[in-house]
Amino acid sequence: MANGFYILYSRDPHLAAVGFVWNPLQSMADVVPLLLYHLWPPLATRDMAGTIVSSLCMAGATYQVLATFREWGIPRFPRLVLAAVFAVNPMVIYYGSNGMSEALYLFTLVSVCRYLARWLRDDDLRSLTFAGVALGLCYLVRNEAVAPAVTAGALVFALSMHRAQGFARARIMSGLTDLTVFLFPFVTSFVGWAVVSYVITGSLFNQFTSVYGTTAQIRAGAGGGVVHLGPALRLEVEALLYLAPLLVVVAALALMTAVRRRDSLILVPLSVVASGLGFDLVAYVSGGIIWSYRYLIAAVPVEVLLVGVVLATARTRTLKGTIRSSTRFDLGKRAGRTGTRFRQGLGTAALAGVALLLLGPSLPTTAAGMFNPRVGYEETRTLGYVLHSKWSSLDRSYSQNFQKSQDIASYIAGLRLPDGDLVVDNSSPCIPMAIVLSPNPKVFVIPNDRDFQKILADPVTFHARYILVPPPSGQGSLIATNHQYPSLYDSGDNNSGQRFATLTHSFTAGGGVCPAFRLYHVTQDSGAAPG
Repeated sequence: MANGFYILYSRDPHLAAVGFVWNPLQSMADVVPLLLYHLWPPLATRDMAGTIVSSLCMAGATYQVLATFREWGIPRFPRLVLAAVFAVNPMVIYYGSNGMSEALYLFTLVSVCRYLARWLRDDDLRSLTFAGVALGLCYLVRNEAVAPAVTAGALVFALSMHRAQGFARARIMSGLTDLTVFLFPFVTSFVGWAVVSYVITGSLFNQFTSVYGTTAQIRAGAGGGVVHLGPALRLEVEALLYLAPLLVVVAALALMTAVRRRDSLILVPLSVVASGLGFDLVAYVSGGIIWSYRYLIAAVPVEVLLVGVVLATARTRTLKGTIRSSTRFDLGKRAGRTGTRFRQGLGTAALAGVALLLLGPSLPTTAAGMFNPRVGYEETRTLGYVLHSKWSSLDRSYSQNFQKSQDIASYIAGLRLPDGDLVVDNSSPCIPMAIVLSPNPKVFVIPNDRDFQKILADPVTFHARYILVPPPSGQGSLIATNHQYPSLYDSGDNNSGQRFATLTHSFTAGGGVCPAFRLYHVTQDSGAAPG
């Protein structure tokens, strides 16, 4: 949300202030409610803009699940049960309310699955186009979209080629045509975002090359440091057992159903949603990302959609394009042919019972994973002090996060500084919240500003009298202010060992996240060349 806030209300408001480390669509979506920030400040100060966006997106994801099952021919009562189980999953509720990118990610991912399944059934070019657009948007939310682009793209090519008539060349051209329609929006998003990033920052993929990216964070010791294969695999298996305890059983049933019916429907959720999940599983064990329970949230729709495959009754197409009717569980239609409403109701109730039997256990186990500090450490530290009747030391610590950010914002506001008077790296923990809490966010000079580097290198010349720095250890070593002035935090010295700033105020660490910041008043030239 803060990245969206900088676009509109920072000292240097411009579209590129959204940053290029993380994919932009979530922050861009937050800009829309943030337009009303001056009418209702909690849109920023309480992250209500992010909450509004994530709530709407998770509602959209739930609707896409429901619409998918309607198109798959699942009777109303069972499909309502399936959608309800998805909607009340604790991870879905939490990440549908906290303003993070998981909700928009699931919305776009399930949308790809819905429209690709419709294309599979109807061979409808418009549905294939919708699936491609959703995939392109998905990449602008999360890097995980790369995996569905590869696997679902292969599925589209194979299905289209096998359905086509004529010689091999004609079939291949048909497959390539449908593949182009499907992947064009994704390629546009992928290439466009990389080119814009290169033009503005000089790097195609800042999420990997920037000092603020995941790779640099891992090297600095974030998320537990070096990943070892054995423990990493065990942690992933444990997390999946929490999120989808019967996933193996559900997958086996879906596979047996697909084989019995000679039905290719199962390939859609596997190539789209399951591949997105697989991307994060592989990325973690290979050391590409830090551990987070939320990265595996796609396991929730994977399990729900595979149960939908088992219960599906709509006609589908085989790899050769033959239309088949999936009637294994079509108890409602069978009962209708006998004219017995009771048996019809009994049949749909049985389908709902199957859905609850297969998915119900995931609700309590998912919650248990969220409160297991080793698995869901992010969720534990942010939800514990809200839900626990008796606070642990961890709960007491993290309950202070907001207050620590507010303390920084309040102290700086009390100094009544002019615009551009305080240099700070907003990748530091708690600083983004302090900026949006400030009554005048234009006070802060941040890396999103186009003139940040030259002001940091020579604050006196550009009339910036204060620098706020965290400790230079760990992730603090990546912070631009500490990189420019490694001795500033400890002694107020510049790179030449000369004191050029005096300590004005120290902010104590707290909240389990906020480090002990120090505010320095710049008293003379830094002696540093512009970076």
